[in-house]
Amino acid sequence: MNWKALSAVVVIVAVAGFVWYVLDRSVNSEYNEPVVETVDDAAAKKKVKETLAVESESDYKEKAASAPEPPVAIDGSDEQLRSAAATLSAPLAEWMQPDEQVRKWVSVVDQLATYRFPTKHLPLVYNKEPFLAVKTEKGFQNDPGNFKRWDGLVNTVTAVEPKNLAIYYKKWSPFLEGSYNELGNPQSFDNQLRTMIEHLLMVEPIPEDAALKQPKVLYEYVDPVLENADPLSKWMWRLGPENMKKLQDWLRELESFL
Repeated sequence: MNWKALSAVVVIVAVAGFVWYVLDRSVNSEYNEPVVETVDDAAAKKKVKETLAVESESDYKEKAASAPEPPVAIDGSDEQLRSAAATLSAPLAEWMQPDEQVRKWVSVVDQLATYRFPTKHLPLVYNKEPFLAVKTEKGFQNDPGNFKRWDGLVNTVTAVEPKNLAIYYKKWSPFLEGSYNELGNPQSFDNQLRTMIEHLLMVEPIPEDAALKQPKVLYEYVDPVLENADPLSKWMWRLGPENMKKLQDWLRELESFL
């Protein structure tokens, strides 16, 4: 038997056991109090635009003073977010049913900024009818009624006053940056928000009767250029030309205040 090797193994096991014992005792010690992550603790040290265009508005100070205060801690902030959203849009606040609101919002913005369209862990519950296609002599094409599925969402979002939203954003920016910092992304939330808006504004409309095919379960565009487009562009096209224009016009106005 190799006694030297056996001794080495015993030493390693003993050291590992001691480390585990110390760590376990430390974690479960009655003297350890739970740490609540605050915005100050998690504040992102990344570049954000310090002065927004909305700050030059004559009623900025008055409206900023009356805007809801941001939460102190990220955890347990859901109700405060819903209450703040309700002052901008009651219908929007009603859709904000899922938990972990702020984490889901910053994640959505981050994904949209990189041309991805999130399908899981969404901050809103927005129910809509299934997608329908119309069969023609040439194949399939989008049912015009599909566009109406998004009317409620687009109308609700665009009913929010862009200037007021920009004022809220300025006041809540440190809180949002701290929340976004959890993702470990090298960019700031402010950068990703502006990038997201730019990407949404870059999407151009396509013909409403663009040909579709159904190779399996889901429908695809016949035109490979359309089919290979990024998920964000495809979602914008599903809104329909009127909803898409309405959303983009609203985003341009919002952008002018940021």
